Formats: sequence, C-alpha cells, structure tokens
Amino acid sequence: MIQLFRIALAAAWLRLLMVTIHAGQTLGWDKAGDFFFGDMAHPWRAQFNFDFFCMLLLIAVWMVWHAKSRLLGVLFAVLSIMGGCLFTFAYLLVQSFRTKGNMAAVLLARHYSARGDGQ
Repeated sequence: MIQLFRIALAAAWLRLLMVTIHAGQTLGWDKAGDFFFGDMAHPWRAQFNFDFFCMLLLIAVWMVWHAKSRLLGVLFAVLSIMGGCLFTFAYLLVQSFRTKGNMAAVLLARHYSARGDGQ
C-alpha cells in the first residue's frame, strides 16, 4: 500500500510541476497573483480561493506541529504555503522513505510512539 501512496504522490507532483511550468511559460510567472487575487467579487473564485487558503493554512499548522523543531516547522509551513503541493507532496514522499513506510510515523513525526500511546 505504501508503494501505491508513493507512486500517487510522485505522479501528482510531476503532473503539477508540468502544469505549473506550462502556466508560467504561457501566461508569465508574474500573472499568478492576478488569478488568485483578481476579481474576488466573483463568488466561485472567492469560494475556491478561500477553500484553497484554508487547506494551505491547515497544512502549514500541521508542518509546525509535525517538525522536530519549531524553527524548522515555521520554515516548512512557509514553504508549504508558498509552494503548495509542489513542496508538500515532495515533503511527504521524503518522509515516507525516512520512516520506512510507517504512515503513523509520517503523520505524527516527533509525536509518534511505536508503543501506540502517543508518547
């Protein structure tokens, strides 16, 4: 099952990278802000961007909680907000190898206990 998780993460990351490069080359790298912050009066764009922001914020909070040190956690949180899934998927893939496929350890990191008591 962990192999499927890793393949899915790698495939999604690679496809997202390709889409990101295409968007940057086609519309210009400076136009990303226009999409995310322009025309927030449009209800569906506002809904999508707020939903996306909430997801990024949740991941950022998890990164701070998850990291071995708070400073490293803040750095990872900023990278996850600025890089979105391009950073987060790569981070999760690396963690899956660092923990030898133990998904509980991937999700809980320094809070993980092999005893299962959360200590």
